Amino acid sequence: MAPVTELAYEAVELEAFVDQIPDYQARFNKLQARLLKDGKKVPISNMTTAGGVQRQPLRVPFRAQGGAGIQQFAADTSGTIPMWPRGTGSLTDAFVAAPVRIINTCEISNLTQQATDGKDRGLVKVNKQEMKESLLSFENGIEGLLNGDGSGTIANIPATATVSNNSGTGAQTSFISGLTTVAGFTDQQIIQVLPAIGGTARGTATISYVDPVAQTLWFSTVLPSTGGATQTGDILVVLGATGAAGSSIYGKNYWIANGSTGTIAGINKALYPGRLSTPTINLNSTGSITNAMSQRIEALISRARGDEYNENEKEFYYTNPAQGVALSNNYYNPGFTRLDEGGDTVVDTAKKFMQKTWGGREVVYSNTADPTRVDRFKPSDWHVGVLFETRLHEWTPGNTIAATPATTSGYSYYDSITFGYECGMQLVCADPKGQFYIQGAPVPQI
Repeated sequence: MAPVTELAYEAVELEAFVDQIPDYQARFNKLQARLLKDGKKVPISNMTTAGGVQRQPLRVPFRAQGGAGIQQFAADTSGTIPMWPRGTGSLTDAFVAAPVRIINTCEISNLTQQATDGKDRGLVKVNKQEMKESLLSFENGIEGLLNGDGSGTIANIPATATVSNNSGTGAQTSFISGLTTVAGFTDQQIIQVLPAIGGTARGTATISYVDPVAQTLWFSTVLPSTGGATQTGDILVVLGATGAAGSSIYGKNYWIANGSTGTIAGINKALYPGRLSTPTINLNSTGSITNAMSQRIEALISRARGDEYNENEKEFYYTNPAQGVALSNNYYNPGFTRLDEGGDTVVDTAKKFMQKTWGGREVVYSNTADPTRVDRFKPSDWHVGVLFETRLHEWTPGNTIAATPATTSGYSYYDSITFGYECGMQLVCADPKGQFYIQGAPVPQI
């Protein structure tokens, strides 16, 4: 990771005779945008103290257990009048959460600014350009966490991946290929490698390039090896997180999960068996998603929500475009072709876009999503707790750009400026049982 120097921007200075600069870095932010649009955004503080006890500021209550169960009542007899039993009632609890602060930093040399200042010197003004690009990278990084499991993990290295350490030089010093959720990372991001959630970090590595097409992360550094070499089965965690369960942003996979063990937002799931477990269909990497599965899903959701389930509730499916390819087989395999179309030419039966809906509900595609899953969101259940929205950090009041202090004795500042983005947020789903997901879906070849 390095500051932006004049060398990095020489290609867009005076001698570059093109009108537009193609951007080779793909970015992704679908889930974040959707939850901010359709979920409930609520302002929260950092921590609250009541009666001398520190409490997490975001509390989302739920009714965990009903009461007042029925029984048959005895009739009067000649000598006995029946007594009513003592009553019971509902049991409530609440998820609790605190915001997580996320940052990124960009540094630009003063020579770079002068060399690209004005239309006669360069195609872009570096300050403006880097502020725009840094914001996009920032949102991309948050997207990786929103898809995660609450530990700060952005990806697991699967058994099928290839880990090549110190096999090259420069930007290709090391690489990990076969990462299906590689789109959750950003160029020049420093990541931690851990053997498992809650484990001791092996160390850090710096990503040089993210290649979502080849599903590869390239590194400009050697992969860490404390406690053992970086290997399949390890997890890649955002820098600054501990890698412990529930220590980072509570992402999609944290809330949409089947099972009644573990802790979720301060609640021991074993206390309420089944109540905090998301219904699921597990394909176990066989078969396919068929149209008939839509009715199976509706049946399972109605079991979870009860007979008052509103089938017209605004919901959406969220998945990787790879599952869009799989869903298309429901159209192509039956061969919906009209022989009277196309005149004298062969009919074009290939559709231009992915299908926009499935089972009558909108499908949202994102490359940061796990390609083996299809998640169904009921957005009214989701709360985005915001300590502060994404903004430029103020180094001093009103100043979002700062000179970079020198780290060498006898010098005052580097000949550069620094700015950074920050946000404070957390994600809570009020009703995990009200969501749904397909897991273990086979991934078609692309």
